[in-house]
Amino acid sequence: MAEYLITSEAFVKNTTPIFDNIGGKYIQSAIREAQEIRIKGVLGSALLARLKELCKSGEIEQNSDYKELLDHCQMATAYQAISELTRITSYKITNKGVVKTNDERVENATESEIIRTQDYYRAKADFYVSELQRFLLDNRAKYPELSENTCNAIRSNLHSSASCGLWLGGARGKKVR
Repeated sequence: MAEYLITSEAFVKNTTPIFDNIGGKYIQSAIREAQEIRIKGVLGSALLARLKELCKSGEIEQNSDYKELLDHCQMATAYQAISELTRITSYKITNKGVVKTNDERVENATESEIIRTQDYYRAKADFYVSELQRFLLDNRAKYPELSENTCNAIRSNLHSSASCGLWLGGARGKKVR
């Protein structure tokens, strides 16, 4: 299936505190990362693919269960995307290496300020991901893509939205047997 984003640049700009002048290329990249890494980890590949298919075909409005799921995914995706944007917009990769842009009237944030800002928006994304997880657990019978096998594969991502450096049973880290 061709790449399709379940949220839009306009949605991110309208619902989050980012400036309207941020380039669409940066926002699209951040949305893609948020969707394909964070949201896919919660929904699973099959359910995300179904959601993208319904959005792309325009049939999402006729499927109230999937529309409700999409509404829960929107804010989680948007805030995860702006967490990604803090790095994307601060540093650029050019043929001269990694550079920071300067403007005589703008003071660049330090790296620690960038990291704190990224953590702030990631915490907001964690809240919305937690809401999404509760919604999925309460309504999983409505979504045939969430079979028992799929739920077992993404179980840890359905019960923990923490995105800290410690492994809390999520998709990454060692498996203890």
